[in-house]
Amino acid sequence: MASSYNPEMARVGERIVRRREELRVTATELAIQVDIPASTLSLYESGQRIMGMDKLLKISEALRVPLSYFNETPPSENTDLSIKEREILEKLRKLPSEKRQLATRMILAQLDAI
Repeated sequence: MASSYNPEMARVGERIVRRREELRVTATELAIQVDIPASTLSLYESGQRIMGMDKLLKISEALRVPLSYFNETPPSENTDLSIKEREILEKLRKLPSEKRQLATRMILAQLDAI
């Protein structure tokens, strides 16, 4: 597959790097986990190579995030939110799916009660 810059893949790559750094996982460690060469991961992270859904799924599993994580607006881009609101969103994003759903229902119930 030829290498050429793809802005959409670069945004996905930025999310991969951000999550890797949150988990303190090196690019080499992640590449080993998803069974790809580190050089290929580097191309994915820089937006120089388009990855298939199968690779993105393996990466999302290794980084313990849902596939939707790669399409979400990063908290820093939610400029209309306060620091505390962004902190809440980040904490929600880090929860496992079931706990995130429970927390979301609890928050919505509290907001409805106000």
